[in-house]
Amino acid sequence: MTKENPSIAAFKVWVFPSLVSLVSLLIWNDVNEIKADVKLLMAQSNIDKTRIDNIERQIYKSSTSTPVKPINENQPKANHYAILTNNKLSKHDF
Repeated sequence: MTKENPSIAAFKVWVFPSLVSLVSLLIWNDVNEIKADVKLLMAQSNIDKTRIDNIERQIYKSSTSTPVKPINENQPKANHYAILTNNKLSKHDF
């Protein structure tokens, strides 16, 4: 077997923990940013849901009455009469 140079072995012993620490620090930083973003999004989602609920209440409150065709007073109203002759029913519009 070949012997390693003691300086290379010391470098490997120093580099490996440093790289692991650096990667752990990057992952920890990213996780904290994700947590902050999720909290912000949840707060915004609650605000938006409240706004939507208020708008729905306003819309449904104003539309509770059934729509009715407006009455135009200028149009003449049709009079319907039923005339019964000889026990037969016939309808005439006048």
